Amino acid sequence: MAANGPRSGAGKQTSGIPGRGPGNARKRPSKAVYRRRRIVLSLLVLLIAGALVWAGVVVASTLSGNQGASASDPFQTAPTAAPTPSAGDDSEKKPDKSNGAEPSAEAGDGTCPSAAVKVEASTDAAAYPAGSNPLLTLAVTNTGTEPCRINVGTSQMEFIVTSGSDRIFSSADCQDGAEDFLKDVEPGATEKANFTWERLRSAPGCAAVASNPNPGWYVFTARLGEVTSEKAVFQLD
Repeated sequence: MAANGPRSGAGKQTSGIPGRGPGNARKRPSKAVYRRRRIVLSLLVLLIAGALVWAGVVVASTLSGNQGASASDPFQTAPTAAPTPSAGDDSEKKPDKSNGAEPSAEAGDGTCPSAAVKVEASTDAAAYPAGSNPLLTLAVTNTGTEPCRINVGTSQMEFIVTSGSDRIFSSADCQDGAEDFLKDVEPGATEKANFTWERLRSAPGCAAVASNPNPGWYVFTARLGEVTSEKAVFQLD
């Protein structure tokens, strides 16, 4: 029967996709071609890795060059020199030992001799009304020709108030925690220390006193170590 016979063209299978017919089959690349492709791919990977490493080095170098900058001063590239202490600076000044030499002084160890130390006493007013406290000032000057070291610590200072032969007050009577403080002083330079006297009497050993000073004339004397000042006279109303 015609229904059971082979259909026209049934023995030839064709494809609707161009180039996929039996006559258009592609050839597989040879092993040599695969090897060349692997070599080229490996070189590309190495070049990319090298570029990434180089970029990382450049970034790290840039960051390390800016480590000295702070958030408050991003343009700071080098530390600035410390300021030179002035005559009024209360910080200890270290002698320069870069050339192996100590400051010249008669004592031989850089300490100012007593003859080169001048102590002066002064008050901020000549008279003080009731309720006003005198400000006493101790000033020490290097009168020598060379820089030298002076102990300007509280262990050496004493502010003394007298009235005639009556010892009224001494800052050493009730002093607590006195310390030494060595400071290099240039020739002609002066260091000052102030003390506010609260118009109270004191006694050695911080013993109790029965009364406080009355209005009248008083004398302030300053002492630093073995050197004592001239007298500074003032009045309490």
